[in-house]
Amino acid sequence: MRVDGDHLARLVRSPRAGLTELIWNALDADADTVDGQLEFGTLGAVERVVVVDRGHGMSPNDVQQGFGALGGSWKRTTRTTRGQGRRLHGEQGKGRFAAFGVGDVVEWRTVHEDDPSTETRIRAERDSLRRFDITTAPSEGEIGTSVSVVSVHEAAGKQLEQDSLIDTLSAEFAIYLESYPHVEISWRGQKLNPAALQVEREEYGLDVEGLEEQPQLVVIEWRRQVDRALYLCDEAGMAFHDIKPAIQAPGFDFTAYLKWGGFREHDVLLAESGLEPMSSVVAAAKEKLREHFKRRGADRRRSVIKDWVSEGSYPYSETSSSATENAERQVFDIVSSTASKIVNSGDFRARKFVLRLLREALSSNPGNLHHVLQSVLELSAERLAELSVLLDRTTLASIIATSKKVGDRLDFLSGLDTMLFDSDTRRETLERRQLHRVLANETWVFGEEYALTGDDESLTKVLAKYLNFLGEDVELAGLTPVLRHDGSSPIPDLVFTRTCEIAQDRVENIVVELKRPSQVIGADELTQIEKYALAVMRDERFNKPNVSWDFWVIGNSLDEFAESRRNQSGLPFGCIQRTERHRVQVRTWSEVINDARHRLKFVERSLNYRAAHDDGVEYLRSRHAPFIPPSLHQVPAPSPSGENAQV
Repeated sequence: MRVDGDHLARLVRSPRAGLTELIWNALDADADTVDGQLEFGTLGAVERVVVVDRGHGMSPNDVQQGFGALGGSWKRTTRTTRGQGRRLHGEQGKGRFAAFGVGDVVEWRTVHEDDPSTETRIRAERDSLRRFDITTAPSEGEIGTSVSVVSVHEAAGKQLEQDSLIDTLSAEFAIYLESYPHVEISWRGQKLNPAALQVEREEYGLDVEGLEEQPQLVVIEWRRQVDRALYLCDEAGMAFHDIKPAIQAPGFDFTAYLKWGGFREHDVLLAESGLEPMSSVVAAAKEKLREHFKRRGADRRRSVIKDWVSEGSYPYSETSSSATENAERQVFDIVSSTASKIVNSGDFRARKFVLRLLREALSSNPGNLHHVLQSVLELSAERLAELSVLLDRTTLASIIATSKKVGDRLDFLSGLDTMLFDSDTRRETLERRQLHRVLANETWVFGEEYALTGDDESLTKVLAKYLNFLGEDVELAGLTPVLRHDGSSPIPDLVFTRTCEIAQDRVENIVVELKRPSQVIGADELTQIEKYALAVMRDERFNKPNVSWDFWVIGNSLDEFAESRRNQSGLPFGCIQRTERHRVQVRTWSEVINDARHRLKFVERSLNYRAAHDDGVEYLRSRHAPFIPPSLHQVPAPSPSGENAQV
């Protein structure tokens, strides 16, 4: 027998499909009990999947027909089981191949009711499906079939190990178990009980043009989450295949069963291919599902809202004050009732708080409501209580603004790191036209409360602003220029001033000389910053009581001379000159960025915020586009694999 790879791919669809096909095969053998189990290895991974039934077993003729050729099945000649006359599920001889969606090796052991003394064993491997090894051996006399899937795929094992699978199986076999209540199916020791999980069940007749037989649609809503599916069944409800419902039904966990005898006469794997008449039947079922859940959604909203109004947690008054509020309220009702399962999981206080928060989010920024829903509704009761107390002390807007400010700063530091240290951008970054301009708008990097009193201006202009900062009424034209000892006018890059409120007001100043990342700091740069310090400190207008001055030169790298100067004994690391009122320091960009990050670290950890490389670059593009290097303006094109699809 030959089974081509593409044909097998259509039959081996998923681990769940493989498991359900094994169960269906057991039911087609008149089994009253079917039991599925997982066996685990020493490392905890699934090693074997076993399905055991107590049906009539397979006779030698059944084995020859079932495993002799693809499509050779005794079920083609009848629509009912041999013993009890139940509706058959399969008839095309394909179900046995679905087990290879679970593992690479499948072993059958079967004892037929006509010969309880003989056990037939069948073994097949996925890599050689042309061959089934069939042997016989004495049996212990227990009639039925046991199927073992070994060499279980890792992904299949994880999927079958999920606790939610019991609910999915309950949904798939719901109609069958409803029709044959004496049948018991168990999975990992739990009995399938679809009736206990059902919330609502409705059945509809579908009018499809050109069909004499009217299809029926059964819709079942479940108490717990299941995989949504539209099952294609025969007229008795035996499911052959499932497809995605592809409809909007927020807040509902459901499965639907489309019953039509015509599915027996077609390959249901082609149900969504557009072939008539199947496509017309499926389309009619989906349209009926939309109608059903539109009505059910309205019913649920009215019920949930009524309960909230009665207990006093609903955040709106009985009558809307305006057309705008009425429209907002309608949207709120849809959103909140959709999330009612989570909203109602807390006590009255938590419920009232969450509903109030959702209303505030909807009023202030409807476009971001889905983020609020995702974040707020995932909070524990303890965290909700903490947030409620916090909002009694400040506003939601203030919390958001503070978090946004910290996030922006972390993104900027990531972007600045890229400008200064990435191989392409560090070569392109210029001192005055780029780095200088960016930092003049992000002065918090150098200290939290500093005011910018000089931006690429002469020290004479800086003096005027500085004196005005101290409260003196001075004009630039009336000031004697501040000059170096050689008569030239010094122009530092940035000058910052702040007042420290301690026992006596103290004024602190920083004079910053920036160097582009490709420039190495050496003797010339140290001389430049020391001359700035000399010009300021010998001018008595700057040199006032309770005033201190820091002079920084900052670059990426230092030569040997500069390194030796900032490692002098008797001075703090980085300091090359110090008096009671001033210090001259040589700093690296990595030190400045790390200091700024350290000041934000506590809040960063509290927010669990992570600034990625792309976030930092995007921040620079949005806030400092005119001043960033050309390479940072380039958005990477999507790769063939879809990577970098978003920047």
